[in-house]
Amino acid sequence: MRRAVAMAVALLLALGAGGLGHAALAQSDAPGLALEVEDTGAFPSVTLAVTLPVAMLSEDGDAPDFSVTENGADVEVVSAQAESFTREPLDVVLLIDTSGSMAGEPLADAKTAARGFLQAIGPEDRVALVSFAFKPAVLAPFTADRAEVLSAIDGLAASGETAVHDAVVTAAGIARSSERRVAMVLLSDGGDTVSINSFDSAVSSVKDTGAPVFTVALESGEWDPAALGTLAAATGGRALSTADSGELPALYAGIARELGNRFRVTFTSNVPNTKDLEIGVRAARGQLSAVGSLALPNPQYAEYDAGAAPPLEPAHTGGWRPPLAVGLTFFAVIGLVGSIGMMLVRPRARLEQLEFYDQTRVARTAEEQAPGSPGAIKGRMLDAVGYVAGQRGFTALVHEKLERAGLPLRPVEYIYLHLIFVIIMGLLVGLGSGSVLIAMVVVLIAVIVPILLLENAIERRRQRFEEQLPEVLNLVAGSLRAGWGMLQSIGLVVEQMAAPASTEFARVQTEARLGLPVEEALEGMAERLDSDDFRWTVAAIAIQREVGGNLAEVLDIVSATMRDRAELRRHIRSLTAEGRLSGTILILLPIVELGVLMLVNPSYMGAMFSHPFGWFLAIMGVALLLVGAVWLRRAMAVEV
Repeated sequence: MRRAVAMAVALLLALGAGGLGHAALAQSDAPGLALEVEDTGAFPSVTLAVTLPVAMLSEDGDAPDFSVTENGADVEVVSAQAESFTREPLDVVLLIDTSGSMAGEPLADAKTAARGFLQAIGPEDRVALVSFAFKPAVLAPFTADRAEVLSAIDGLAASGETAVHDAVVTAAGIARSSERRVAMVLLSDGGDTVSINSFDSAVSSVKDTGAPVFTVALESGEWDPAALGTLAAATGGRALSTADSGELPALYAGIARELGNRFRVTFTSNVPNTKDLEIGVRAARGQLSAVGSLALPNPQYAEYDAGAAPPLEPAHTGGWRPPLAVGLTFFAVIGLVGSIGMMLVRPRARLEQLEFYDQTRVARTAEEQAPGSPGAIKGRMLDAVGYVAGQRGFTALVHEKLERAGLPLRPVEYIYLHLIFVIIMGLLVGLGSGSVLIAMVVVLIAVIVPILLLENAIERRRQRFEEQLPEVLNLVAGSLRAGWGMLQSIGLVVEQMAAPASTEFARVQTEARLGLPVEEALEGMAERLDSDDFRWTVAAIAIQREVGGNLAEVLDIVSATMRDRAELRRHIRSLTAEGRLSGTILILLPIVELGVLMLVNPSYMGAMFSHPFGWFLAIMGVALLLVGAVWLRRAMAVEV
């Protein structure tokens, strides 16, 4: 008798929920359909479970008109069938806010709504109860024993703050223990205030379970409709709200009816070549309509791990094609870089090519000249590299750079090693990652980095020489006062000073002994080092030797001037240290933050690199960083 009365009450609540539920829908920020992925095993055929709002359910159980879109394009709906009489048992997690703001009538109405929900669902359905205030508490695990859940509901009491995010994470953990279809019903009247878990962590944990979340919000001064709406939309559920706690029983009864009257909608996918499928569903019945959406991982890539990249080509293609594509792209990039370099460097005249002929021809031993030997192959490669580089003028350019850096390498050897490094890095990264884009980026980096390192070596060597130059001039001036000649003074510098001053002056000494005038040998040294300070010194020496005068005194004045300028540079550098450090932090901070986010939460940044607009933003960000770096460098640079 009692059961018959309870069923009658539940039926009356369900019938009355139509109007009340519709009113609630009108107030909701995100009304629509609740969607779940039912079956993708026969892809491209996909079956969704669609839960309609109460207002759109009919008494005879017939299906409304369904339309489905996939990545914005219409797809064919094969069938839409109700599962009212054939559905499998359901597990539901009830999450009830028991914070202090729920005290009194709101909590009493919430208890009534929860009791009515227990009566409205099927007898084989199981319910778990989670309350949350300062922290979540599992009051009842999944159970079909209504008395146990009712006893837990009766014991609910309001106090404390609101830990919504922690409660959702706890409910997700309970949902993972179920082998049935799971749904969640969350009731709250306020935003989260004390949770340990973030909102993104809560959403991610529920999405992993596949359970839709039906959020019911009591409108108050502290409620957070945006968060509840986002949680419902992200999980395929629905968001409901009401300002009157007396409407909670009707809303809960409507949710129970919706969960028991789902529709299986089957459509045929267009099989797009994207990582995810953006599915949109629209249901229409008369003047009423509702929409819903979800992101479905592309089933054609289901055999690959979540962290692995999808195949570069369809599964039926041979395994040799992706590496071939990477290799061809790699050599295309190499050709592009080489072509640009050849356009920027003018061809060498025949007479000019003779100047560095010894740099393109290397003597071979008998073993290296043996046909087919590794030495012979390497020799032919060096000859080929030297021929191409010599024709386009690269040899002279590289020779000049290597001399300034003080590296004991022939230009052909450096170009050969650089090219081998680029090829090996590009092939290793391209074949290892299987990504053409990554291989292209690595090739460009491998081309640029050695050049930057060479320029850095040149700059550091020039700075070391300019730091030695005042002491060198004092040493030469002292030798001249003692009656020594210029060549003898240079010899003293070679003996007493460290590199790079000793090595450069040793070359000047050798050239002078072979018949080159000292002034010309010093001018050649100034050009090799590309030092303005030493150019001024050579000019002063040339003028003195031409017009006469006290060269030692001139060198002392030049040395004192250089020391004063060096002191002023150090003073300026100390004054601008704070600005330079701030600029470095501003440039590096976005890069560090990006790296940390990609390590801590790769899925959070995945959307940016899986959409063209995300790539556009990334490229714009890099461009703005470069502009900022150049601007800050110019702002901090003070000419002395």
